[in-house]
Amino acid sequence: MGLEGPAWRRKGRPGAPGVYHARMKKKTPRGAPANKGGSLPPWMPEAMARHGRSPSAPQAGRRHGSEHGKTQRPAPPSLARSAGRDPHAAREAARYARPIASREAILQFLADSDGPQRVESIAAGLRITEPELLEALDKRLAAMQRDGQVLVNRRGGYAPASRLDLIAGSVIANPEGFGFLRPDAGGDDLFLPPHEMRKVMHGDRVLGSVTGIDGRGRRTGAVVELLERRQRRITGRYVQRGGLGCVKPDDKRVLQDIIIPPGADGGARDGQLVVCELDEGDGASPRAQPFGRVLVVLGDKLTPSLVVEAAIHGHGIPHEFSPEVLAEAAAIPVAVDAQAAAGRVDLRELPLVTIDGEDAKDFDDAVYCEPNREGFRLVVAIADVSAYVQPGTALDAEAQLRGTSVYFPGFVVPMLPESLSNGICSLKPEVDRLCFVCDMQIDRSGQTVHSRFYPAVMRSHARLTYTQVWNAIGDGIPDDAQAQACSVVGGLLPQLQRLHQLYRLLDRARARRGAIEFESSETRFVLGPGGEVVQAGMLVRNDAHKLIEECMIAANVEAARFLHAQRIPAPYRVHERPPENKYADLLEFLSEFGLRLPPWGKVQPKDFTALIRLIRERPDAALLESVLLRSQSLAVYSTQDAGHFGLALEAYAHFTSPIRRYPDLLVHRAIKHALAGGNADDFTYTPHAMEQLALTNSEQSRRADEASREVDERYRAAWMEQHVGSQFDGVVSGVASFGLFVELDDSKVNGLIHVTQLPHDYYHFDPLRKTLTGSRRQVEYRLGDRVRVLVLRASVEDRRIDFRLVEMLPQQALQAAPTLASLPVVAARTKAAKAPAPTAKAKPDRARKVSGEGEPSAKGKPRRRPGESVTEFKARTRKETSR
Repeated sequence: MGLEGPAWRRKGRPGAPGVYHARMKKKTPRGAPANKGGSLPPWMPEAMARHGRSPSAPQAGRRHGSEHGKTQRPAPPSLARSAGRDPHAAREAARYARPIASREAILQFLADSDGPQRVESIAAGLRITEPELLEALDKRLAAMQRDGQVLVNRRGGYAPASRLDLIAGSVIANPEGFGFLRPDAGGDDLFLPPHEMRKVMHGDRVLGSVTGIDGRGRRTGAVVELLERRQRRITGRYVQRGGLGCVKPDDKRVLQDIIIPPGADGGARDGQLVVCELDEGDGASPRAQPFGRVLVVLGDKLTPSLVVEAAIHGHGIPHEFSPEVLAEAAAIPVAVDAQAAAGRVDLRELPLVTIDGEDAKDFDDAVYCEPNREGFRLVVAIADVSAYVQPGTALDAEAQLRGTSVYFPGFVVPMLPESLSNGICSLKPEVDRLCFVCDMQIDRSGQTVHSRFYPAVMRSHARLTYTQVWNAIGDGIPDDAQAQACSVVGGLLPQLQRLHQLYRLLDRARARRGAIEFESSETRFVLGPGGEVVQAGMLVRNDAHKLIEECMIAANVEAARFLHAQRIPAPYRVHERPPENKYADLLEFLSEFGLRLPPWGKVQPKDFTALIRLIRERPDAALLESVLLRSQSLAVYSTQDAGHFGLALEAYAHFTSPIRRYPDLLVHRAIKHALAGGNADDFTYTPHAMEQLALTNSEQSRRADEASREVDERYRAAWMEQHVGSQFDGVVSGVASFGLFVELDDSKVNGLIHVTQLPHDYYHFDPLRKTLTGSRRQVEYRLGDRVRVLVLRASVEDRRIDFRLVEMLPQQALQAAPTLASLPVVAARTKAAKAPAPTAKAKPDRARKVSGEGEPSAKGKPRRRPGESVTEFKARTRKETSR
């Protein structure tokens, strides 16, 4: 991608100051060989490879190496060369008045040394002698230790973590007592057994080592060092016994009680719900019992009105702005004056509109579309937050600390003060606003062939909602609703119709590349004056939602491509293929439904898409889709442009929401820096600093998701409290040894049927087939079964809903669907499908007898023998099958 002159006509003088044009490389003609020399992800469809970047395209973020422990470097230099020739000396000199050796130079020095080195040896080897510089070296080594780049032994010697085969990552705990170490650099998780989990807490950053392989083929690990306590606040019950207080965490993944020393109880009484904060020094070393102090007393019972407050405190979400931050925000003008608009492209006459939800208050994107000879011109204007929030200010530090706005029903914890997020930065109608524009030319196949970025000043011509837009342009809308919507949009209707035409092109392009299409649904809660849940319902997406989504995706892709070509460090949004262990579990799950996917090494997004289309008309479609969704990797921010598996895109970044996401603000700064003629060497952020920001932003995003999910689960329980004794239909969404998990059809609420609420029997759990079978009546319960349940109880505090089984419902007949060679579809109960037609004396399928251990079942499938491990069972099965 290169900078060129005007690519097409626009209002105003071509080549005006501040306008930059980027022309995409022409697409390879259809039928040309795929790009074999580039760095496209292995899952990228061939069609994308044909239109992908050339083999000579620069690899973003790889100039200086990348993730911890994987920095690429030349042959090890001598000690003198390491000490005297820092390859990043110019960068350090530009950032500090008194620079010292860069992190890369320190790591190189330690890697070339005979063993761990004390601070004195490092200082001598790097020729650092002045007291001020020695103090700076101490601080840098401490930061490198915190980031997991180096490890300090008991003698105070520093060693690079990569040389010790240590893995930096985050701890993911399981309520059953075990956990996993999720590596920062990606890849498969390490299994942490219970005795290792007693050293750490859920969310901690640690250095771990691989200790072996367990019977299930998983890498097992040990915690070597605790780098950082990420979960500083815990919500739970305060318990006092014998003068000693402790907090029993509400989150079952926190496996240790928190000791509360005398005088640190905050006035809490025994049995009260509290929020406690861990001691500052508690992250120094792993220990079984963390200490803390009570920060907030929530009361004797967690009511719906306290749910959001508990989540904010419990997840440590910053929710109060300091006086310094508020003062900086108040000093920003509340209107755009001529001086601020000078030098920008004037788009005030262009009929840009915002389309958001009914309850939205911060409008950070506006769109405009017009047809032309090549296809469509699409203008995506984004609030120019970077014009107001500058690096090094209190506003920027606070936005960096929060990372993202956190949304709850009826409440939001914003990333920026309200005077910015809902004021000068928000693209309100009929007022001038500064914006940053991605101006695209899209051809009739839905491909973006030109794009350019430039700062502008705009005036939104309308604030529209998804409902208004859909009622105006949708099919099958009642006449009165359509007439009312058309009266609201007025003269903007033709533009909305053109946007819908463009959406259809983009949607077809999305389908061609094989992007995964999950039918997502969202529960929306309506709260009363006291915070109680008065209504719950499903939020249905229509083409207006999808229209804006596709426009934003197009702009995000262009931002990623531009930054990739300019080689400026920036946070890309990366979504990798499913983890191999999760994918293996998914294949085993699908086999019980007669469904298949390609092997892990060959799976592409289009395979998931084909499977979703195949099962969409099945009665158990919602269950299958939810399992497919849970099998996916978590999307993260990274300076390594590894593509987005779910969207089937080779490059993707977040550009369109800088009001509520800090990574988008970083992307804006990076693009502006490149447009001004800057490069990676003189950018405000070094590659390492940007990688650390990307890692932090990923964690902040997960924290926000977990807090929102917790509130959602508690509100679901509050809603079901009002329906105790009512009956609902649902589907079995999970099977465990202790019972069945059921998802209700209408509300998508999940609850548990404990085995004690099933018909009286002794139940056998089959972990391979995910079934629960009564040994006397031979009644089998499995995933996808239709059931009717009665609501026994619901607890907001425990986030738990208990059901009782009322009756089994007949399975709905599967509608005929086109079959694929790689994705055969059969009836949900393959036993019945393969068995001969039942005679008059045959027992129905639901009451068939289950064969004994080690004998073939009615389906002919071998069963595990008593005491036989899963690995031994699979090996025996393969051997018997080969005969």
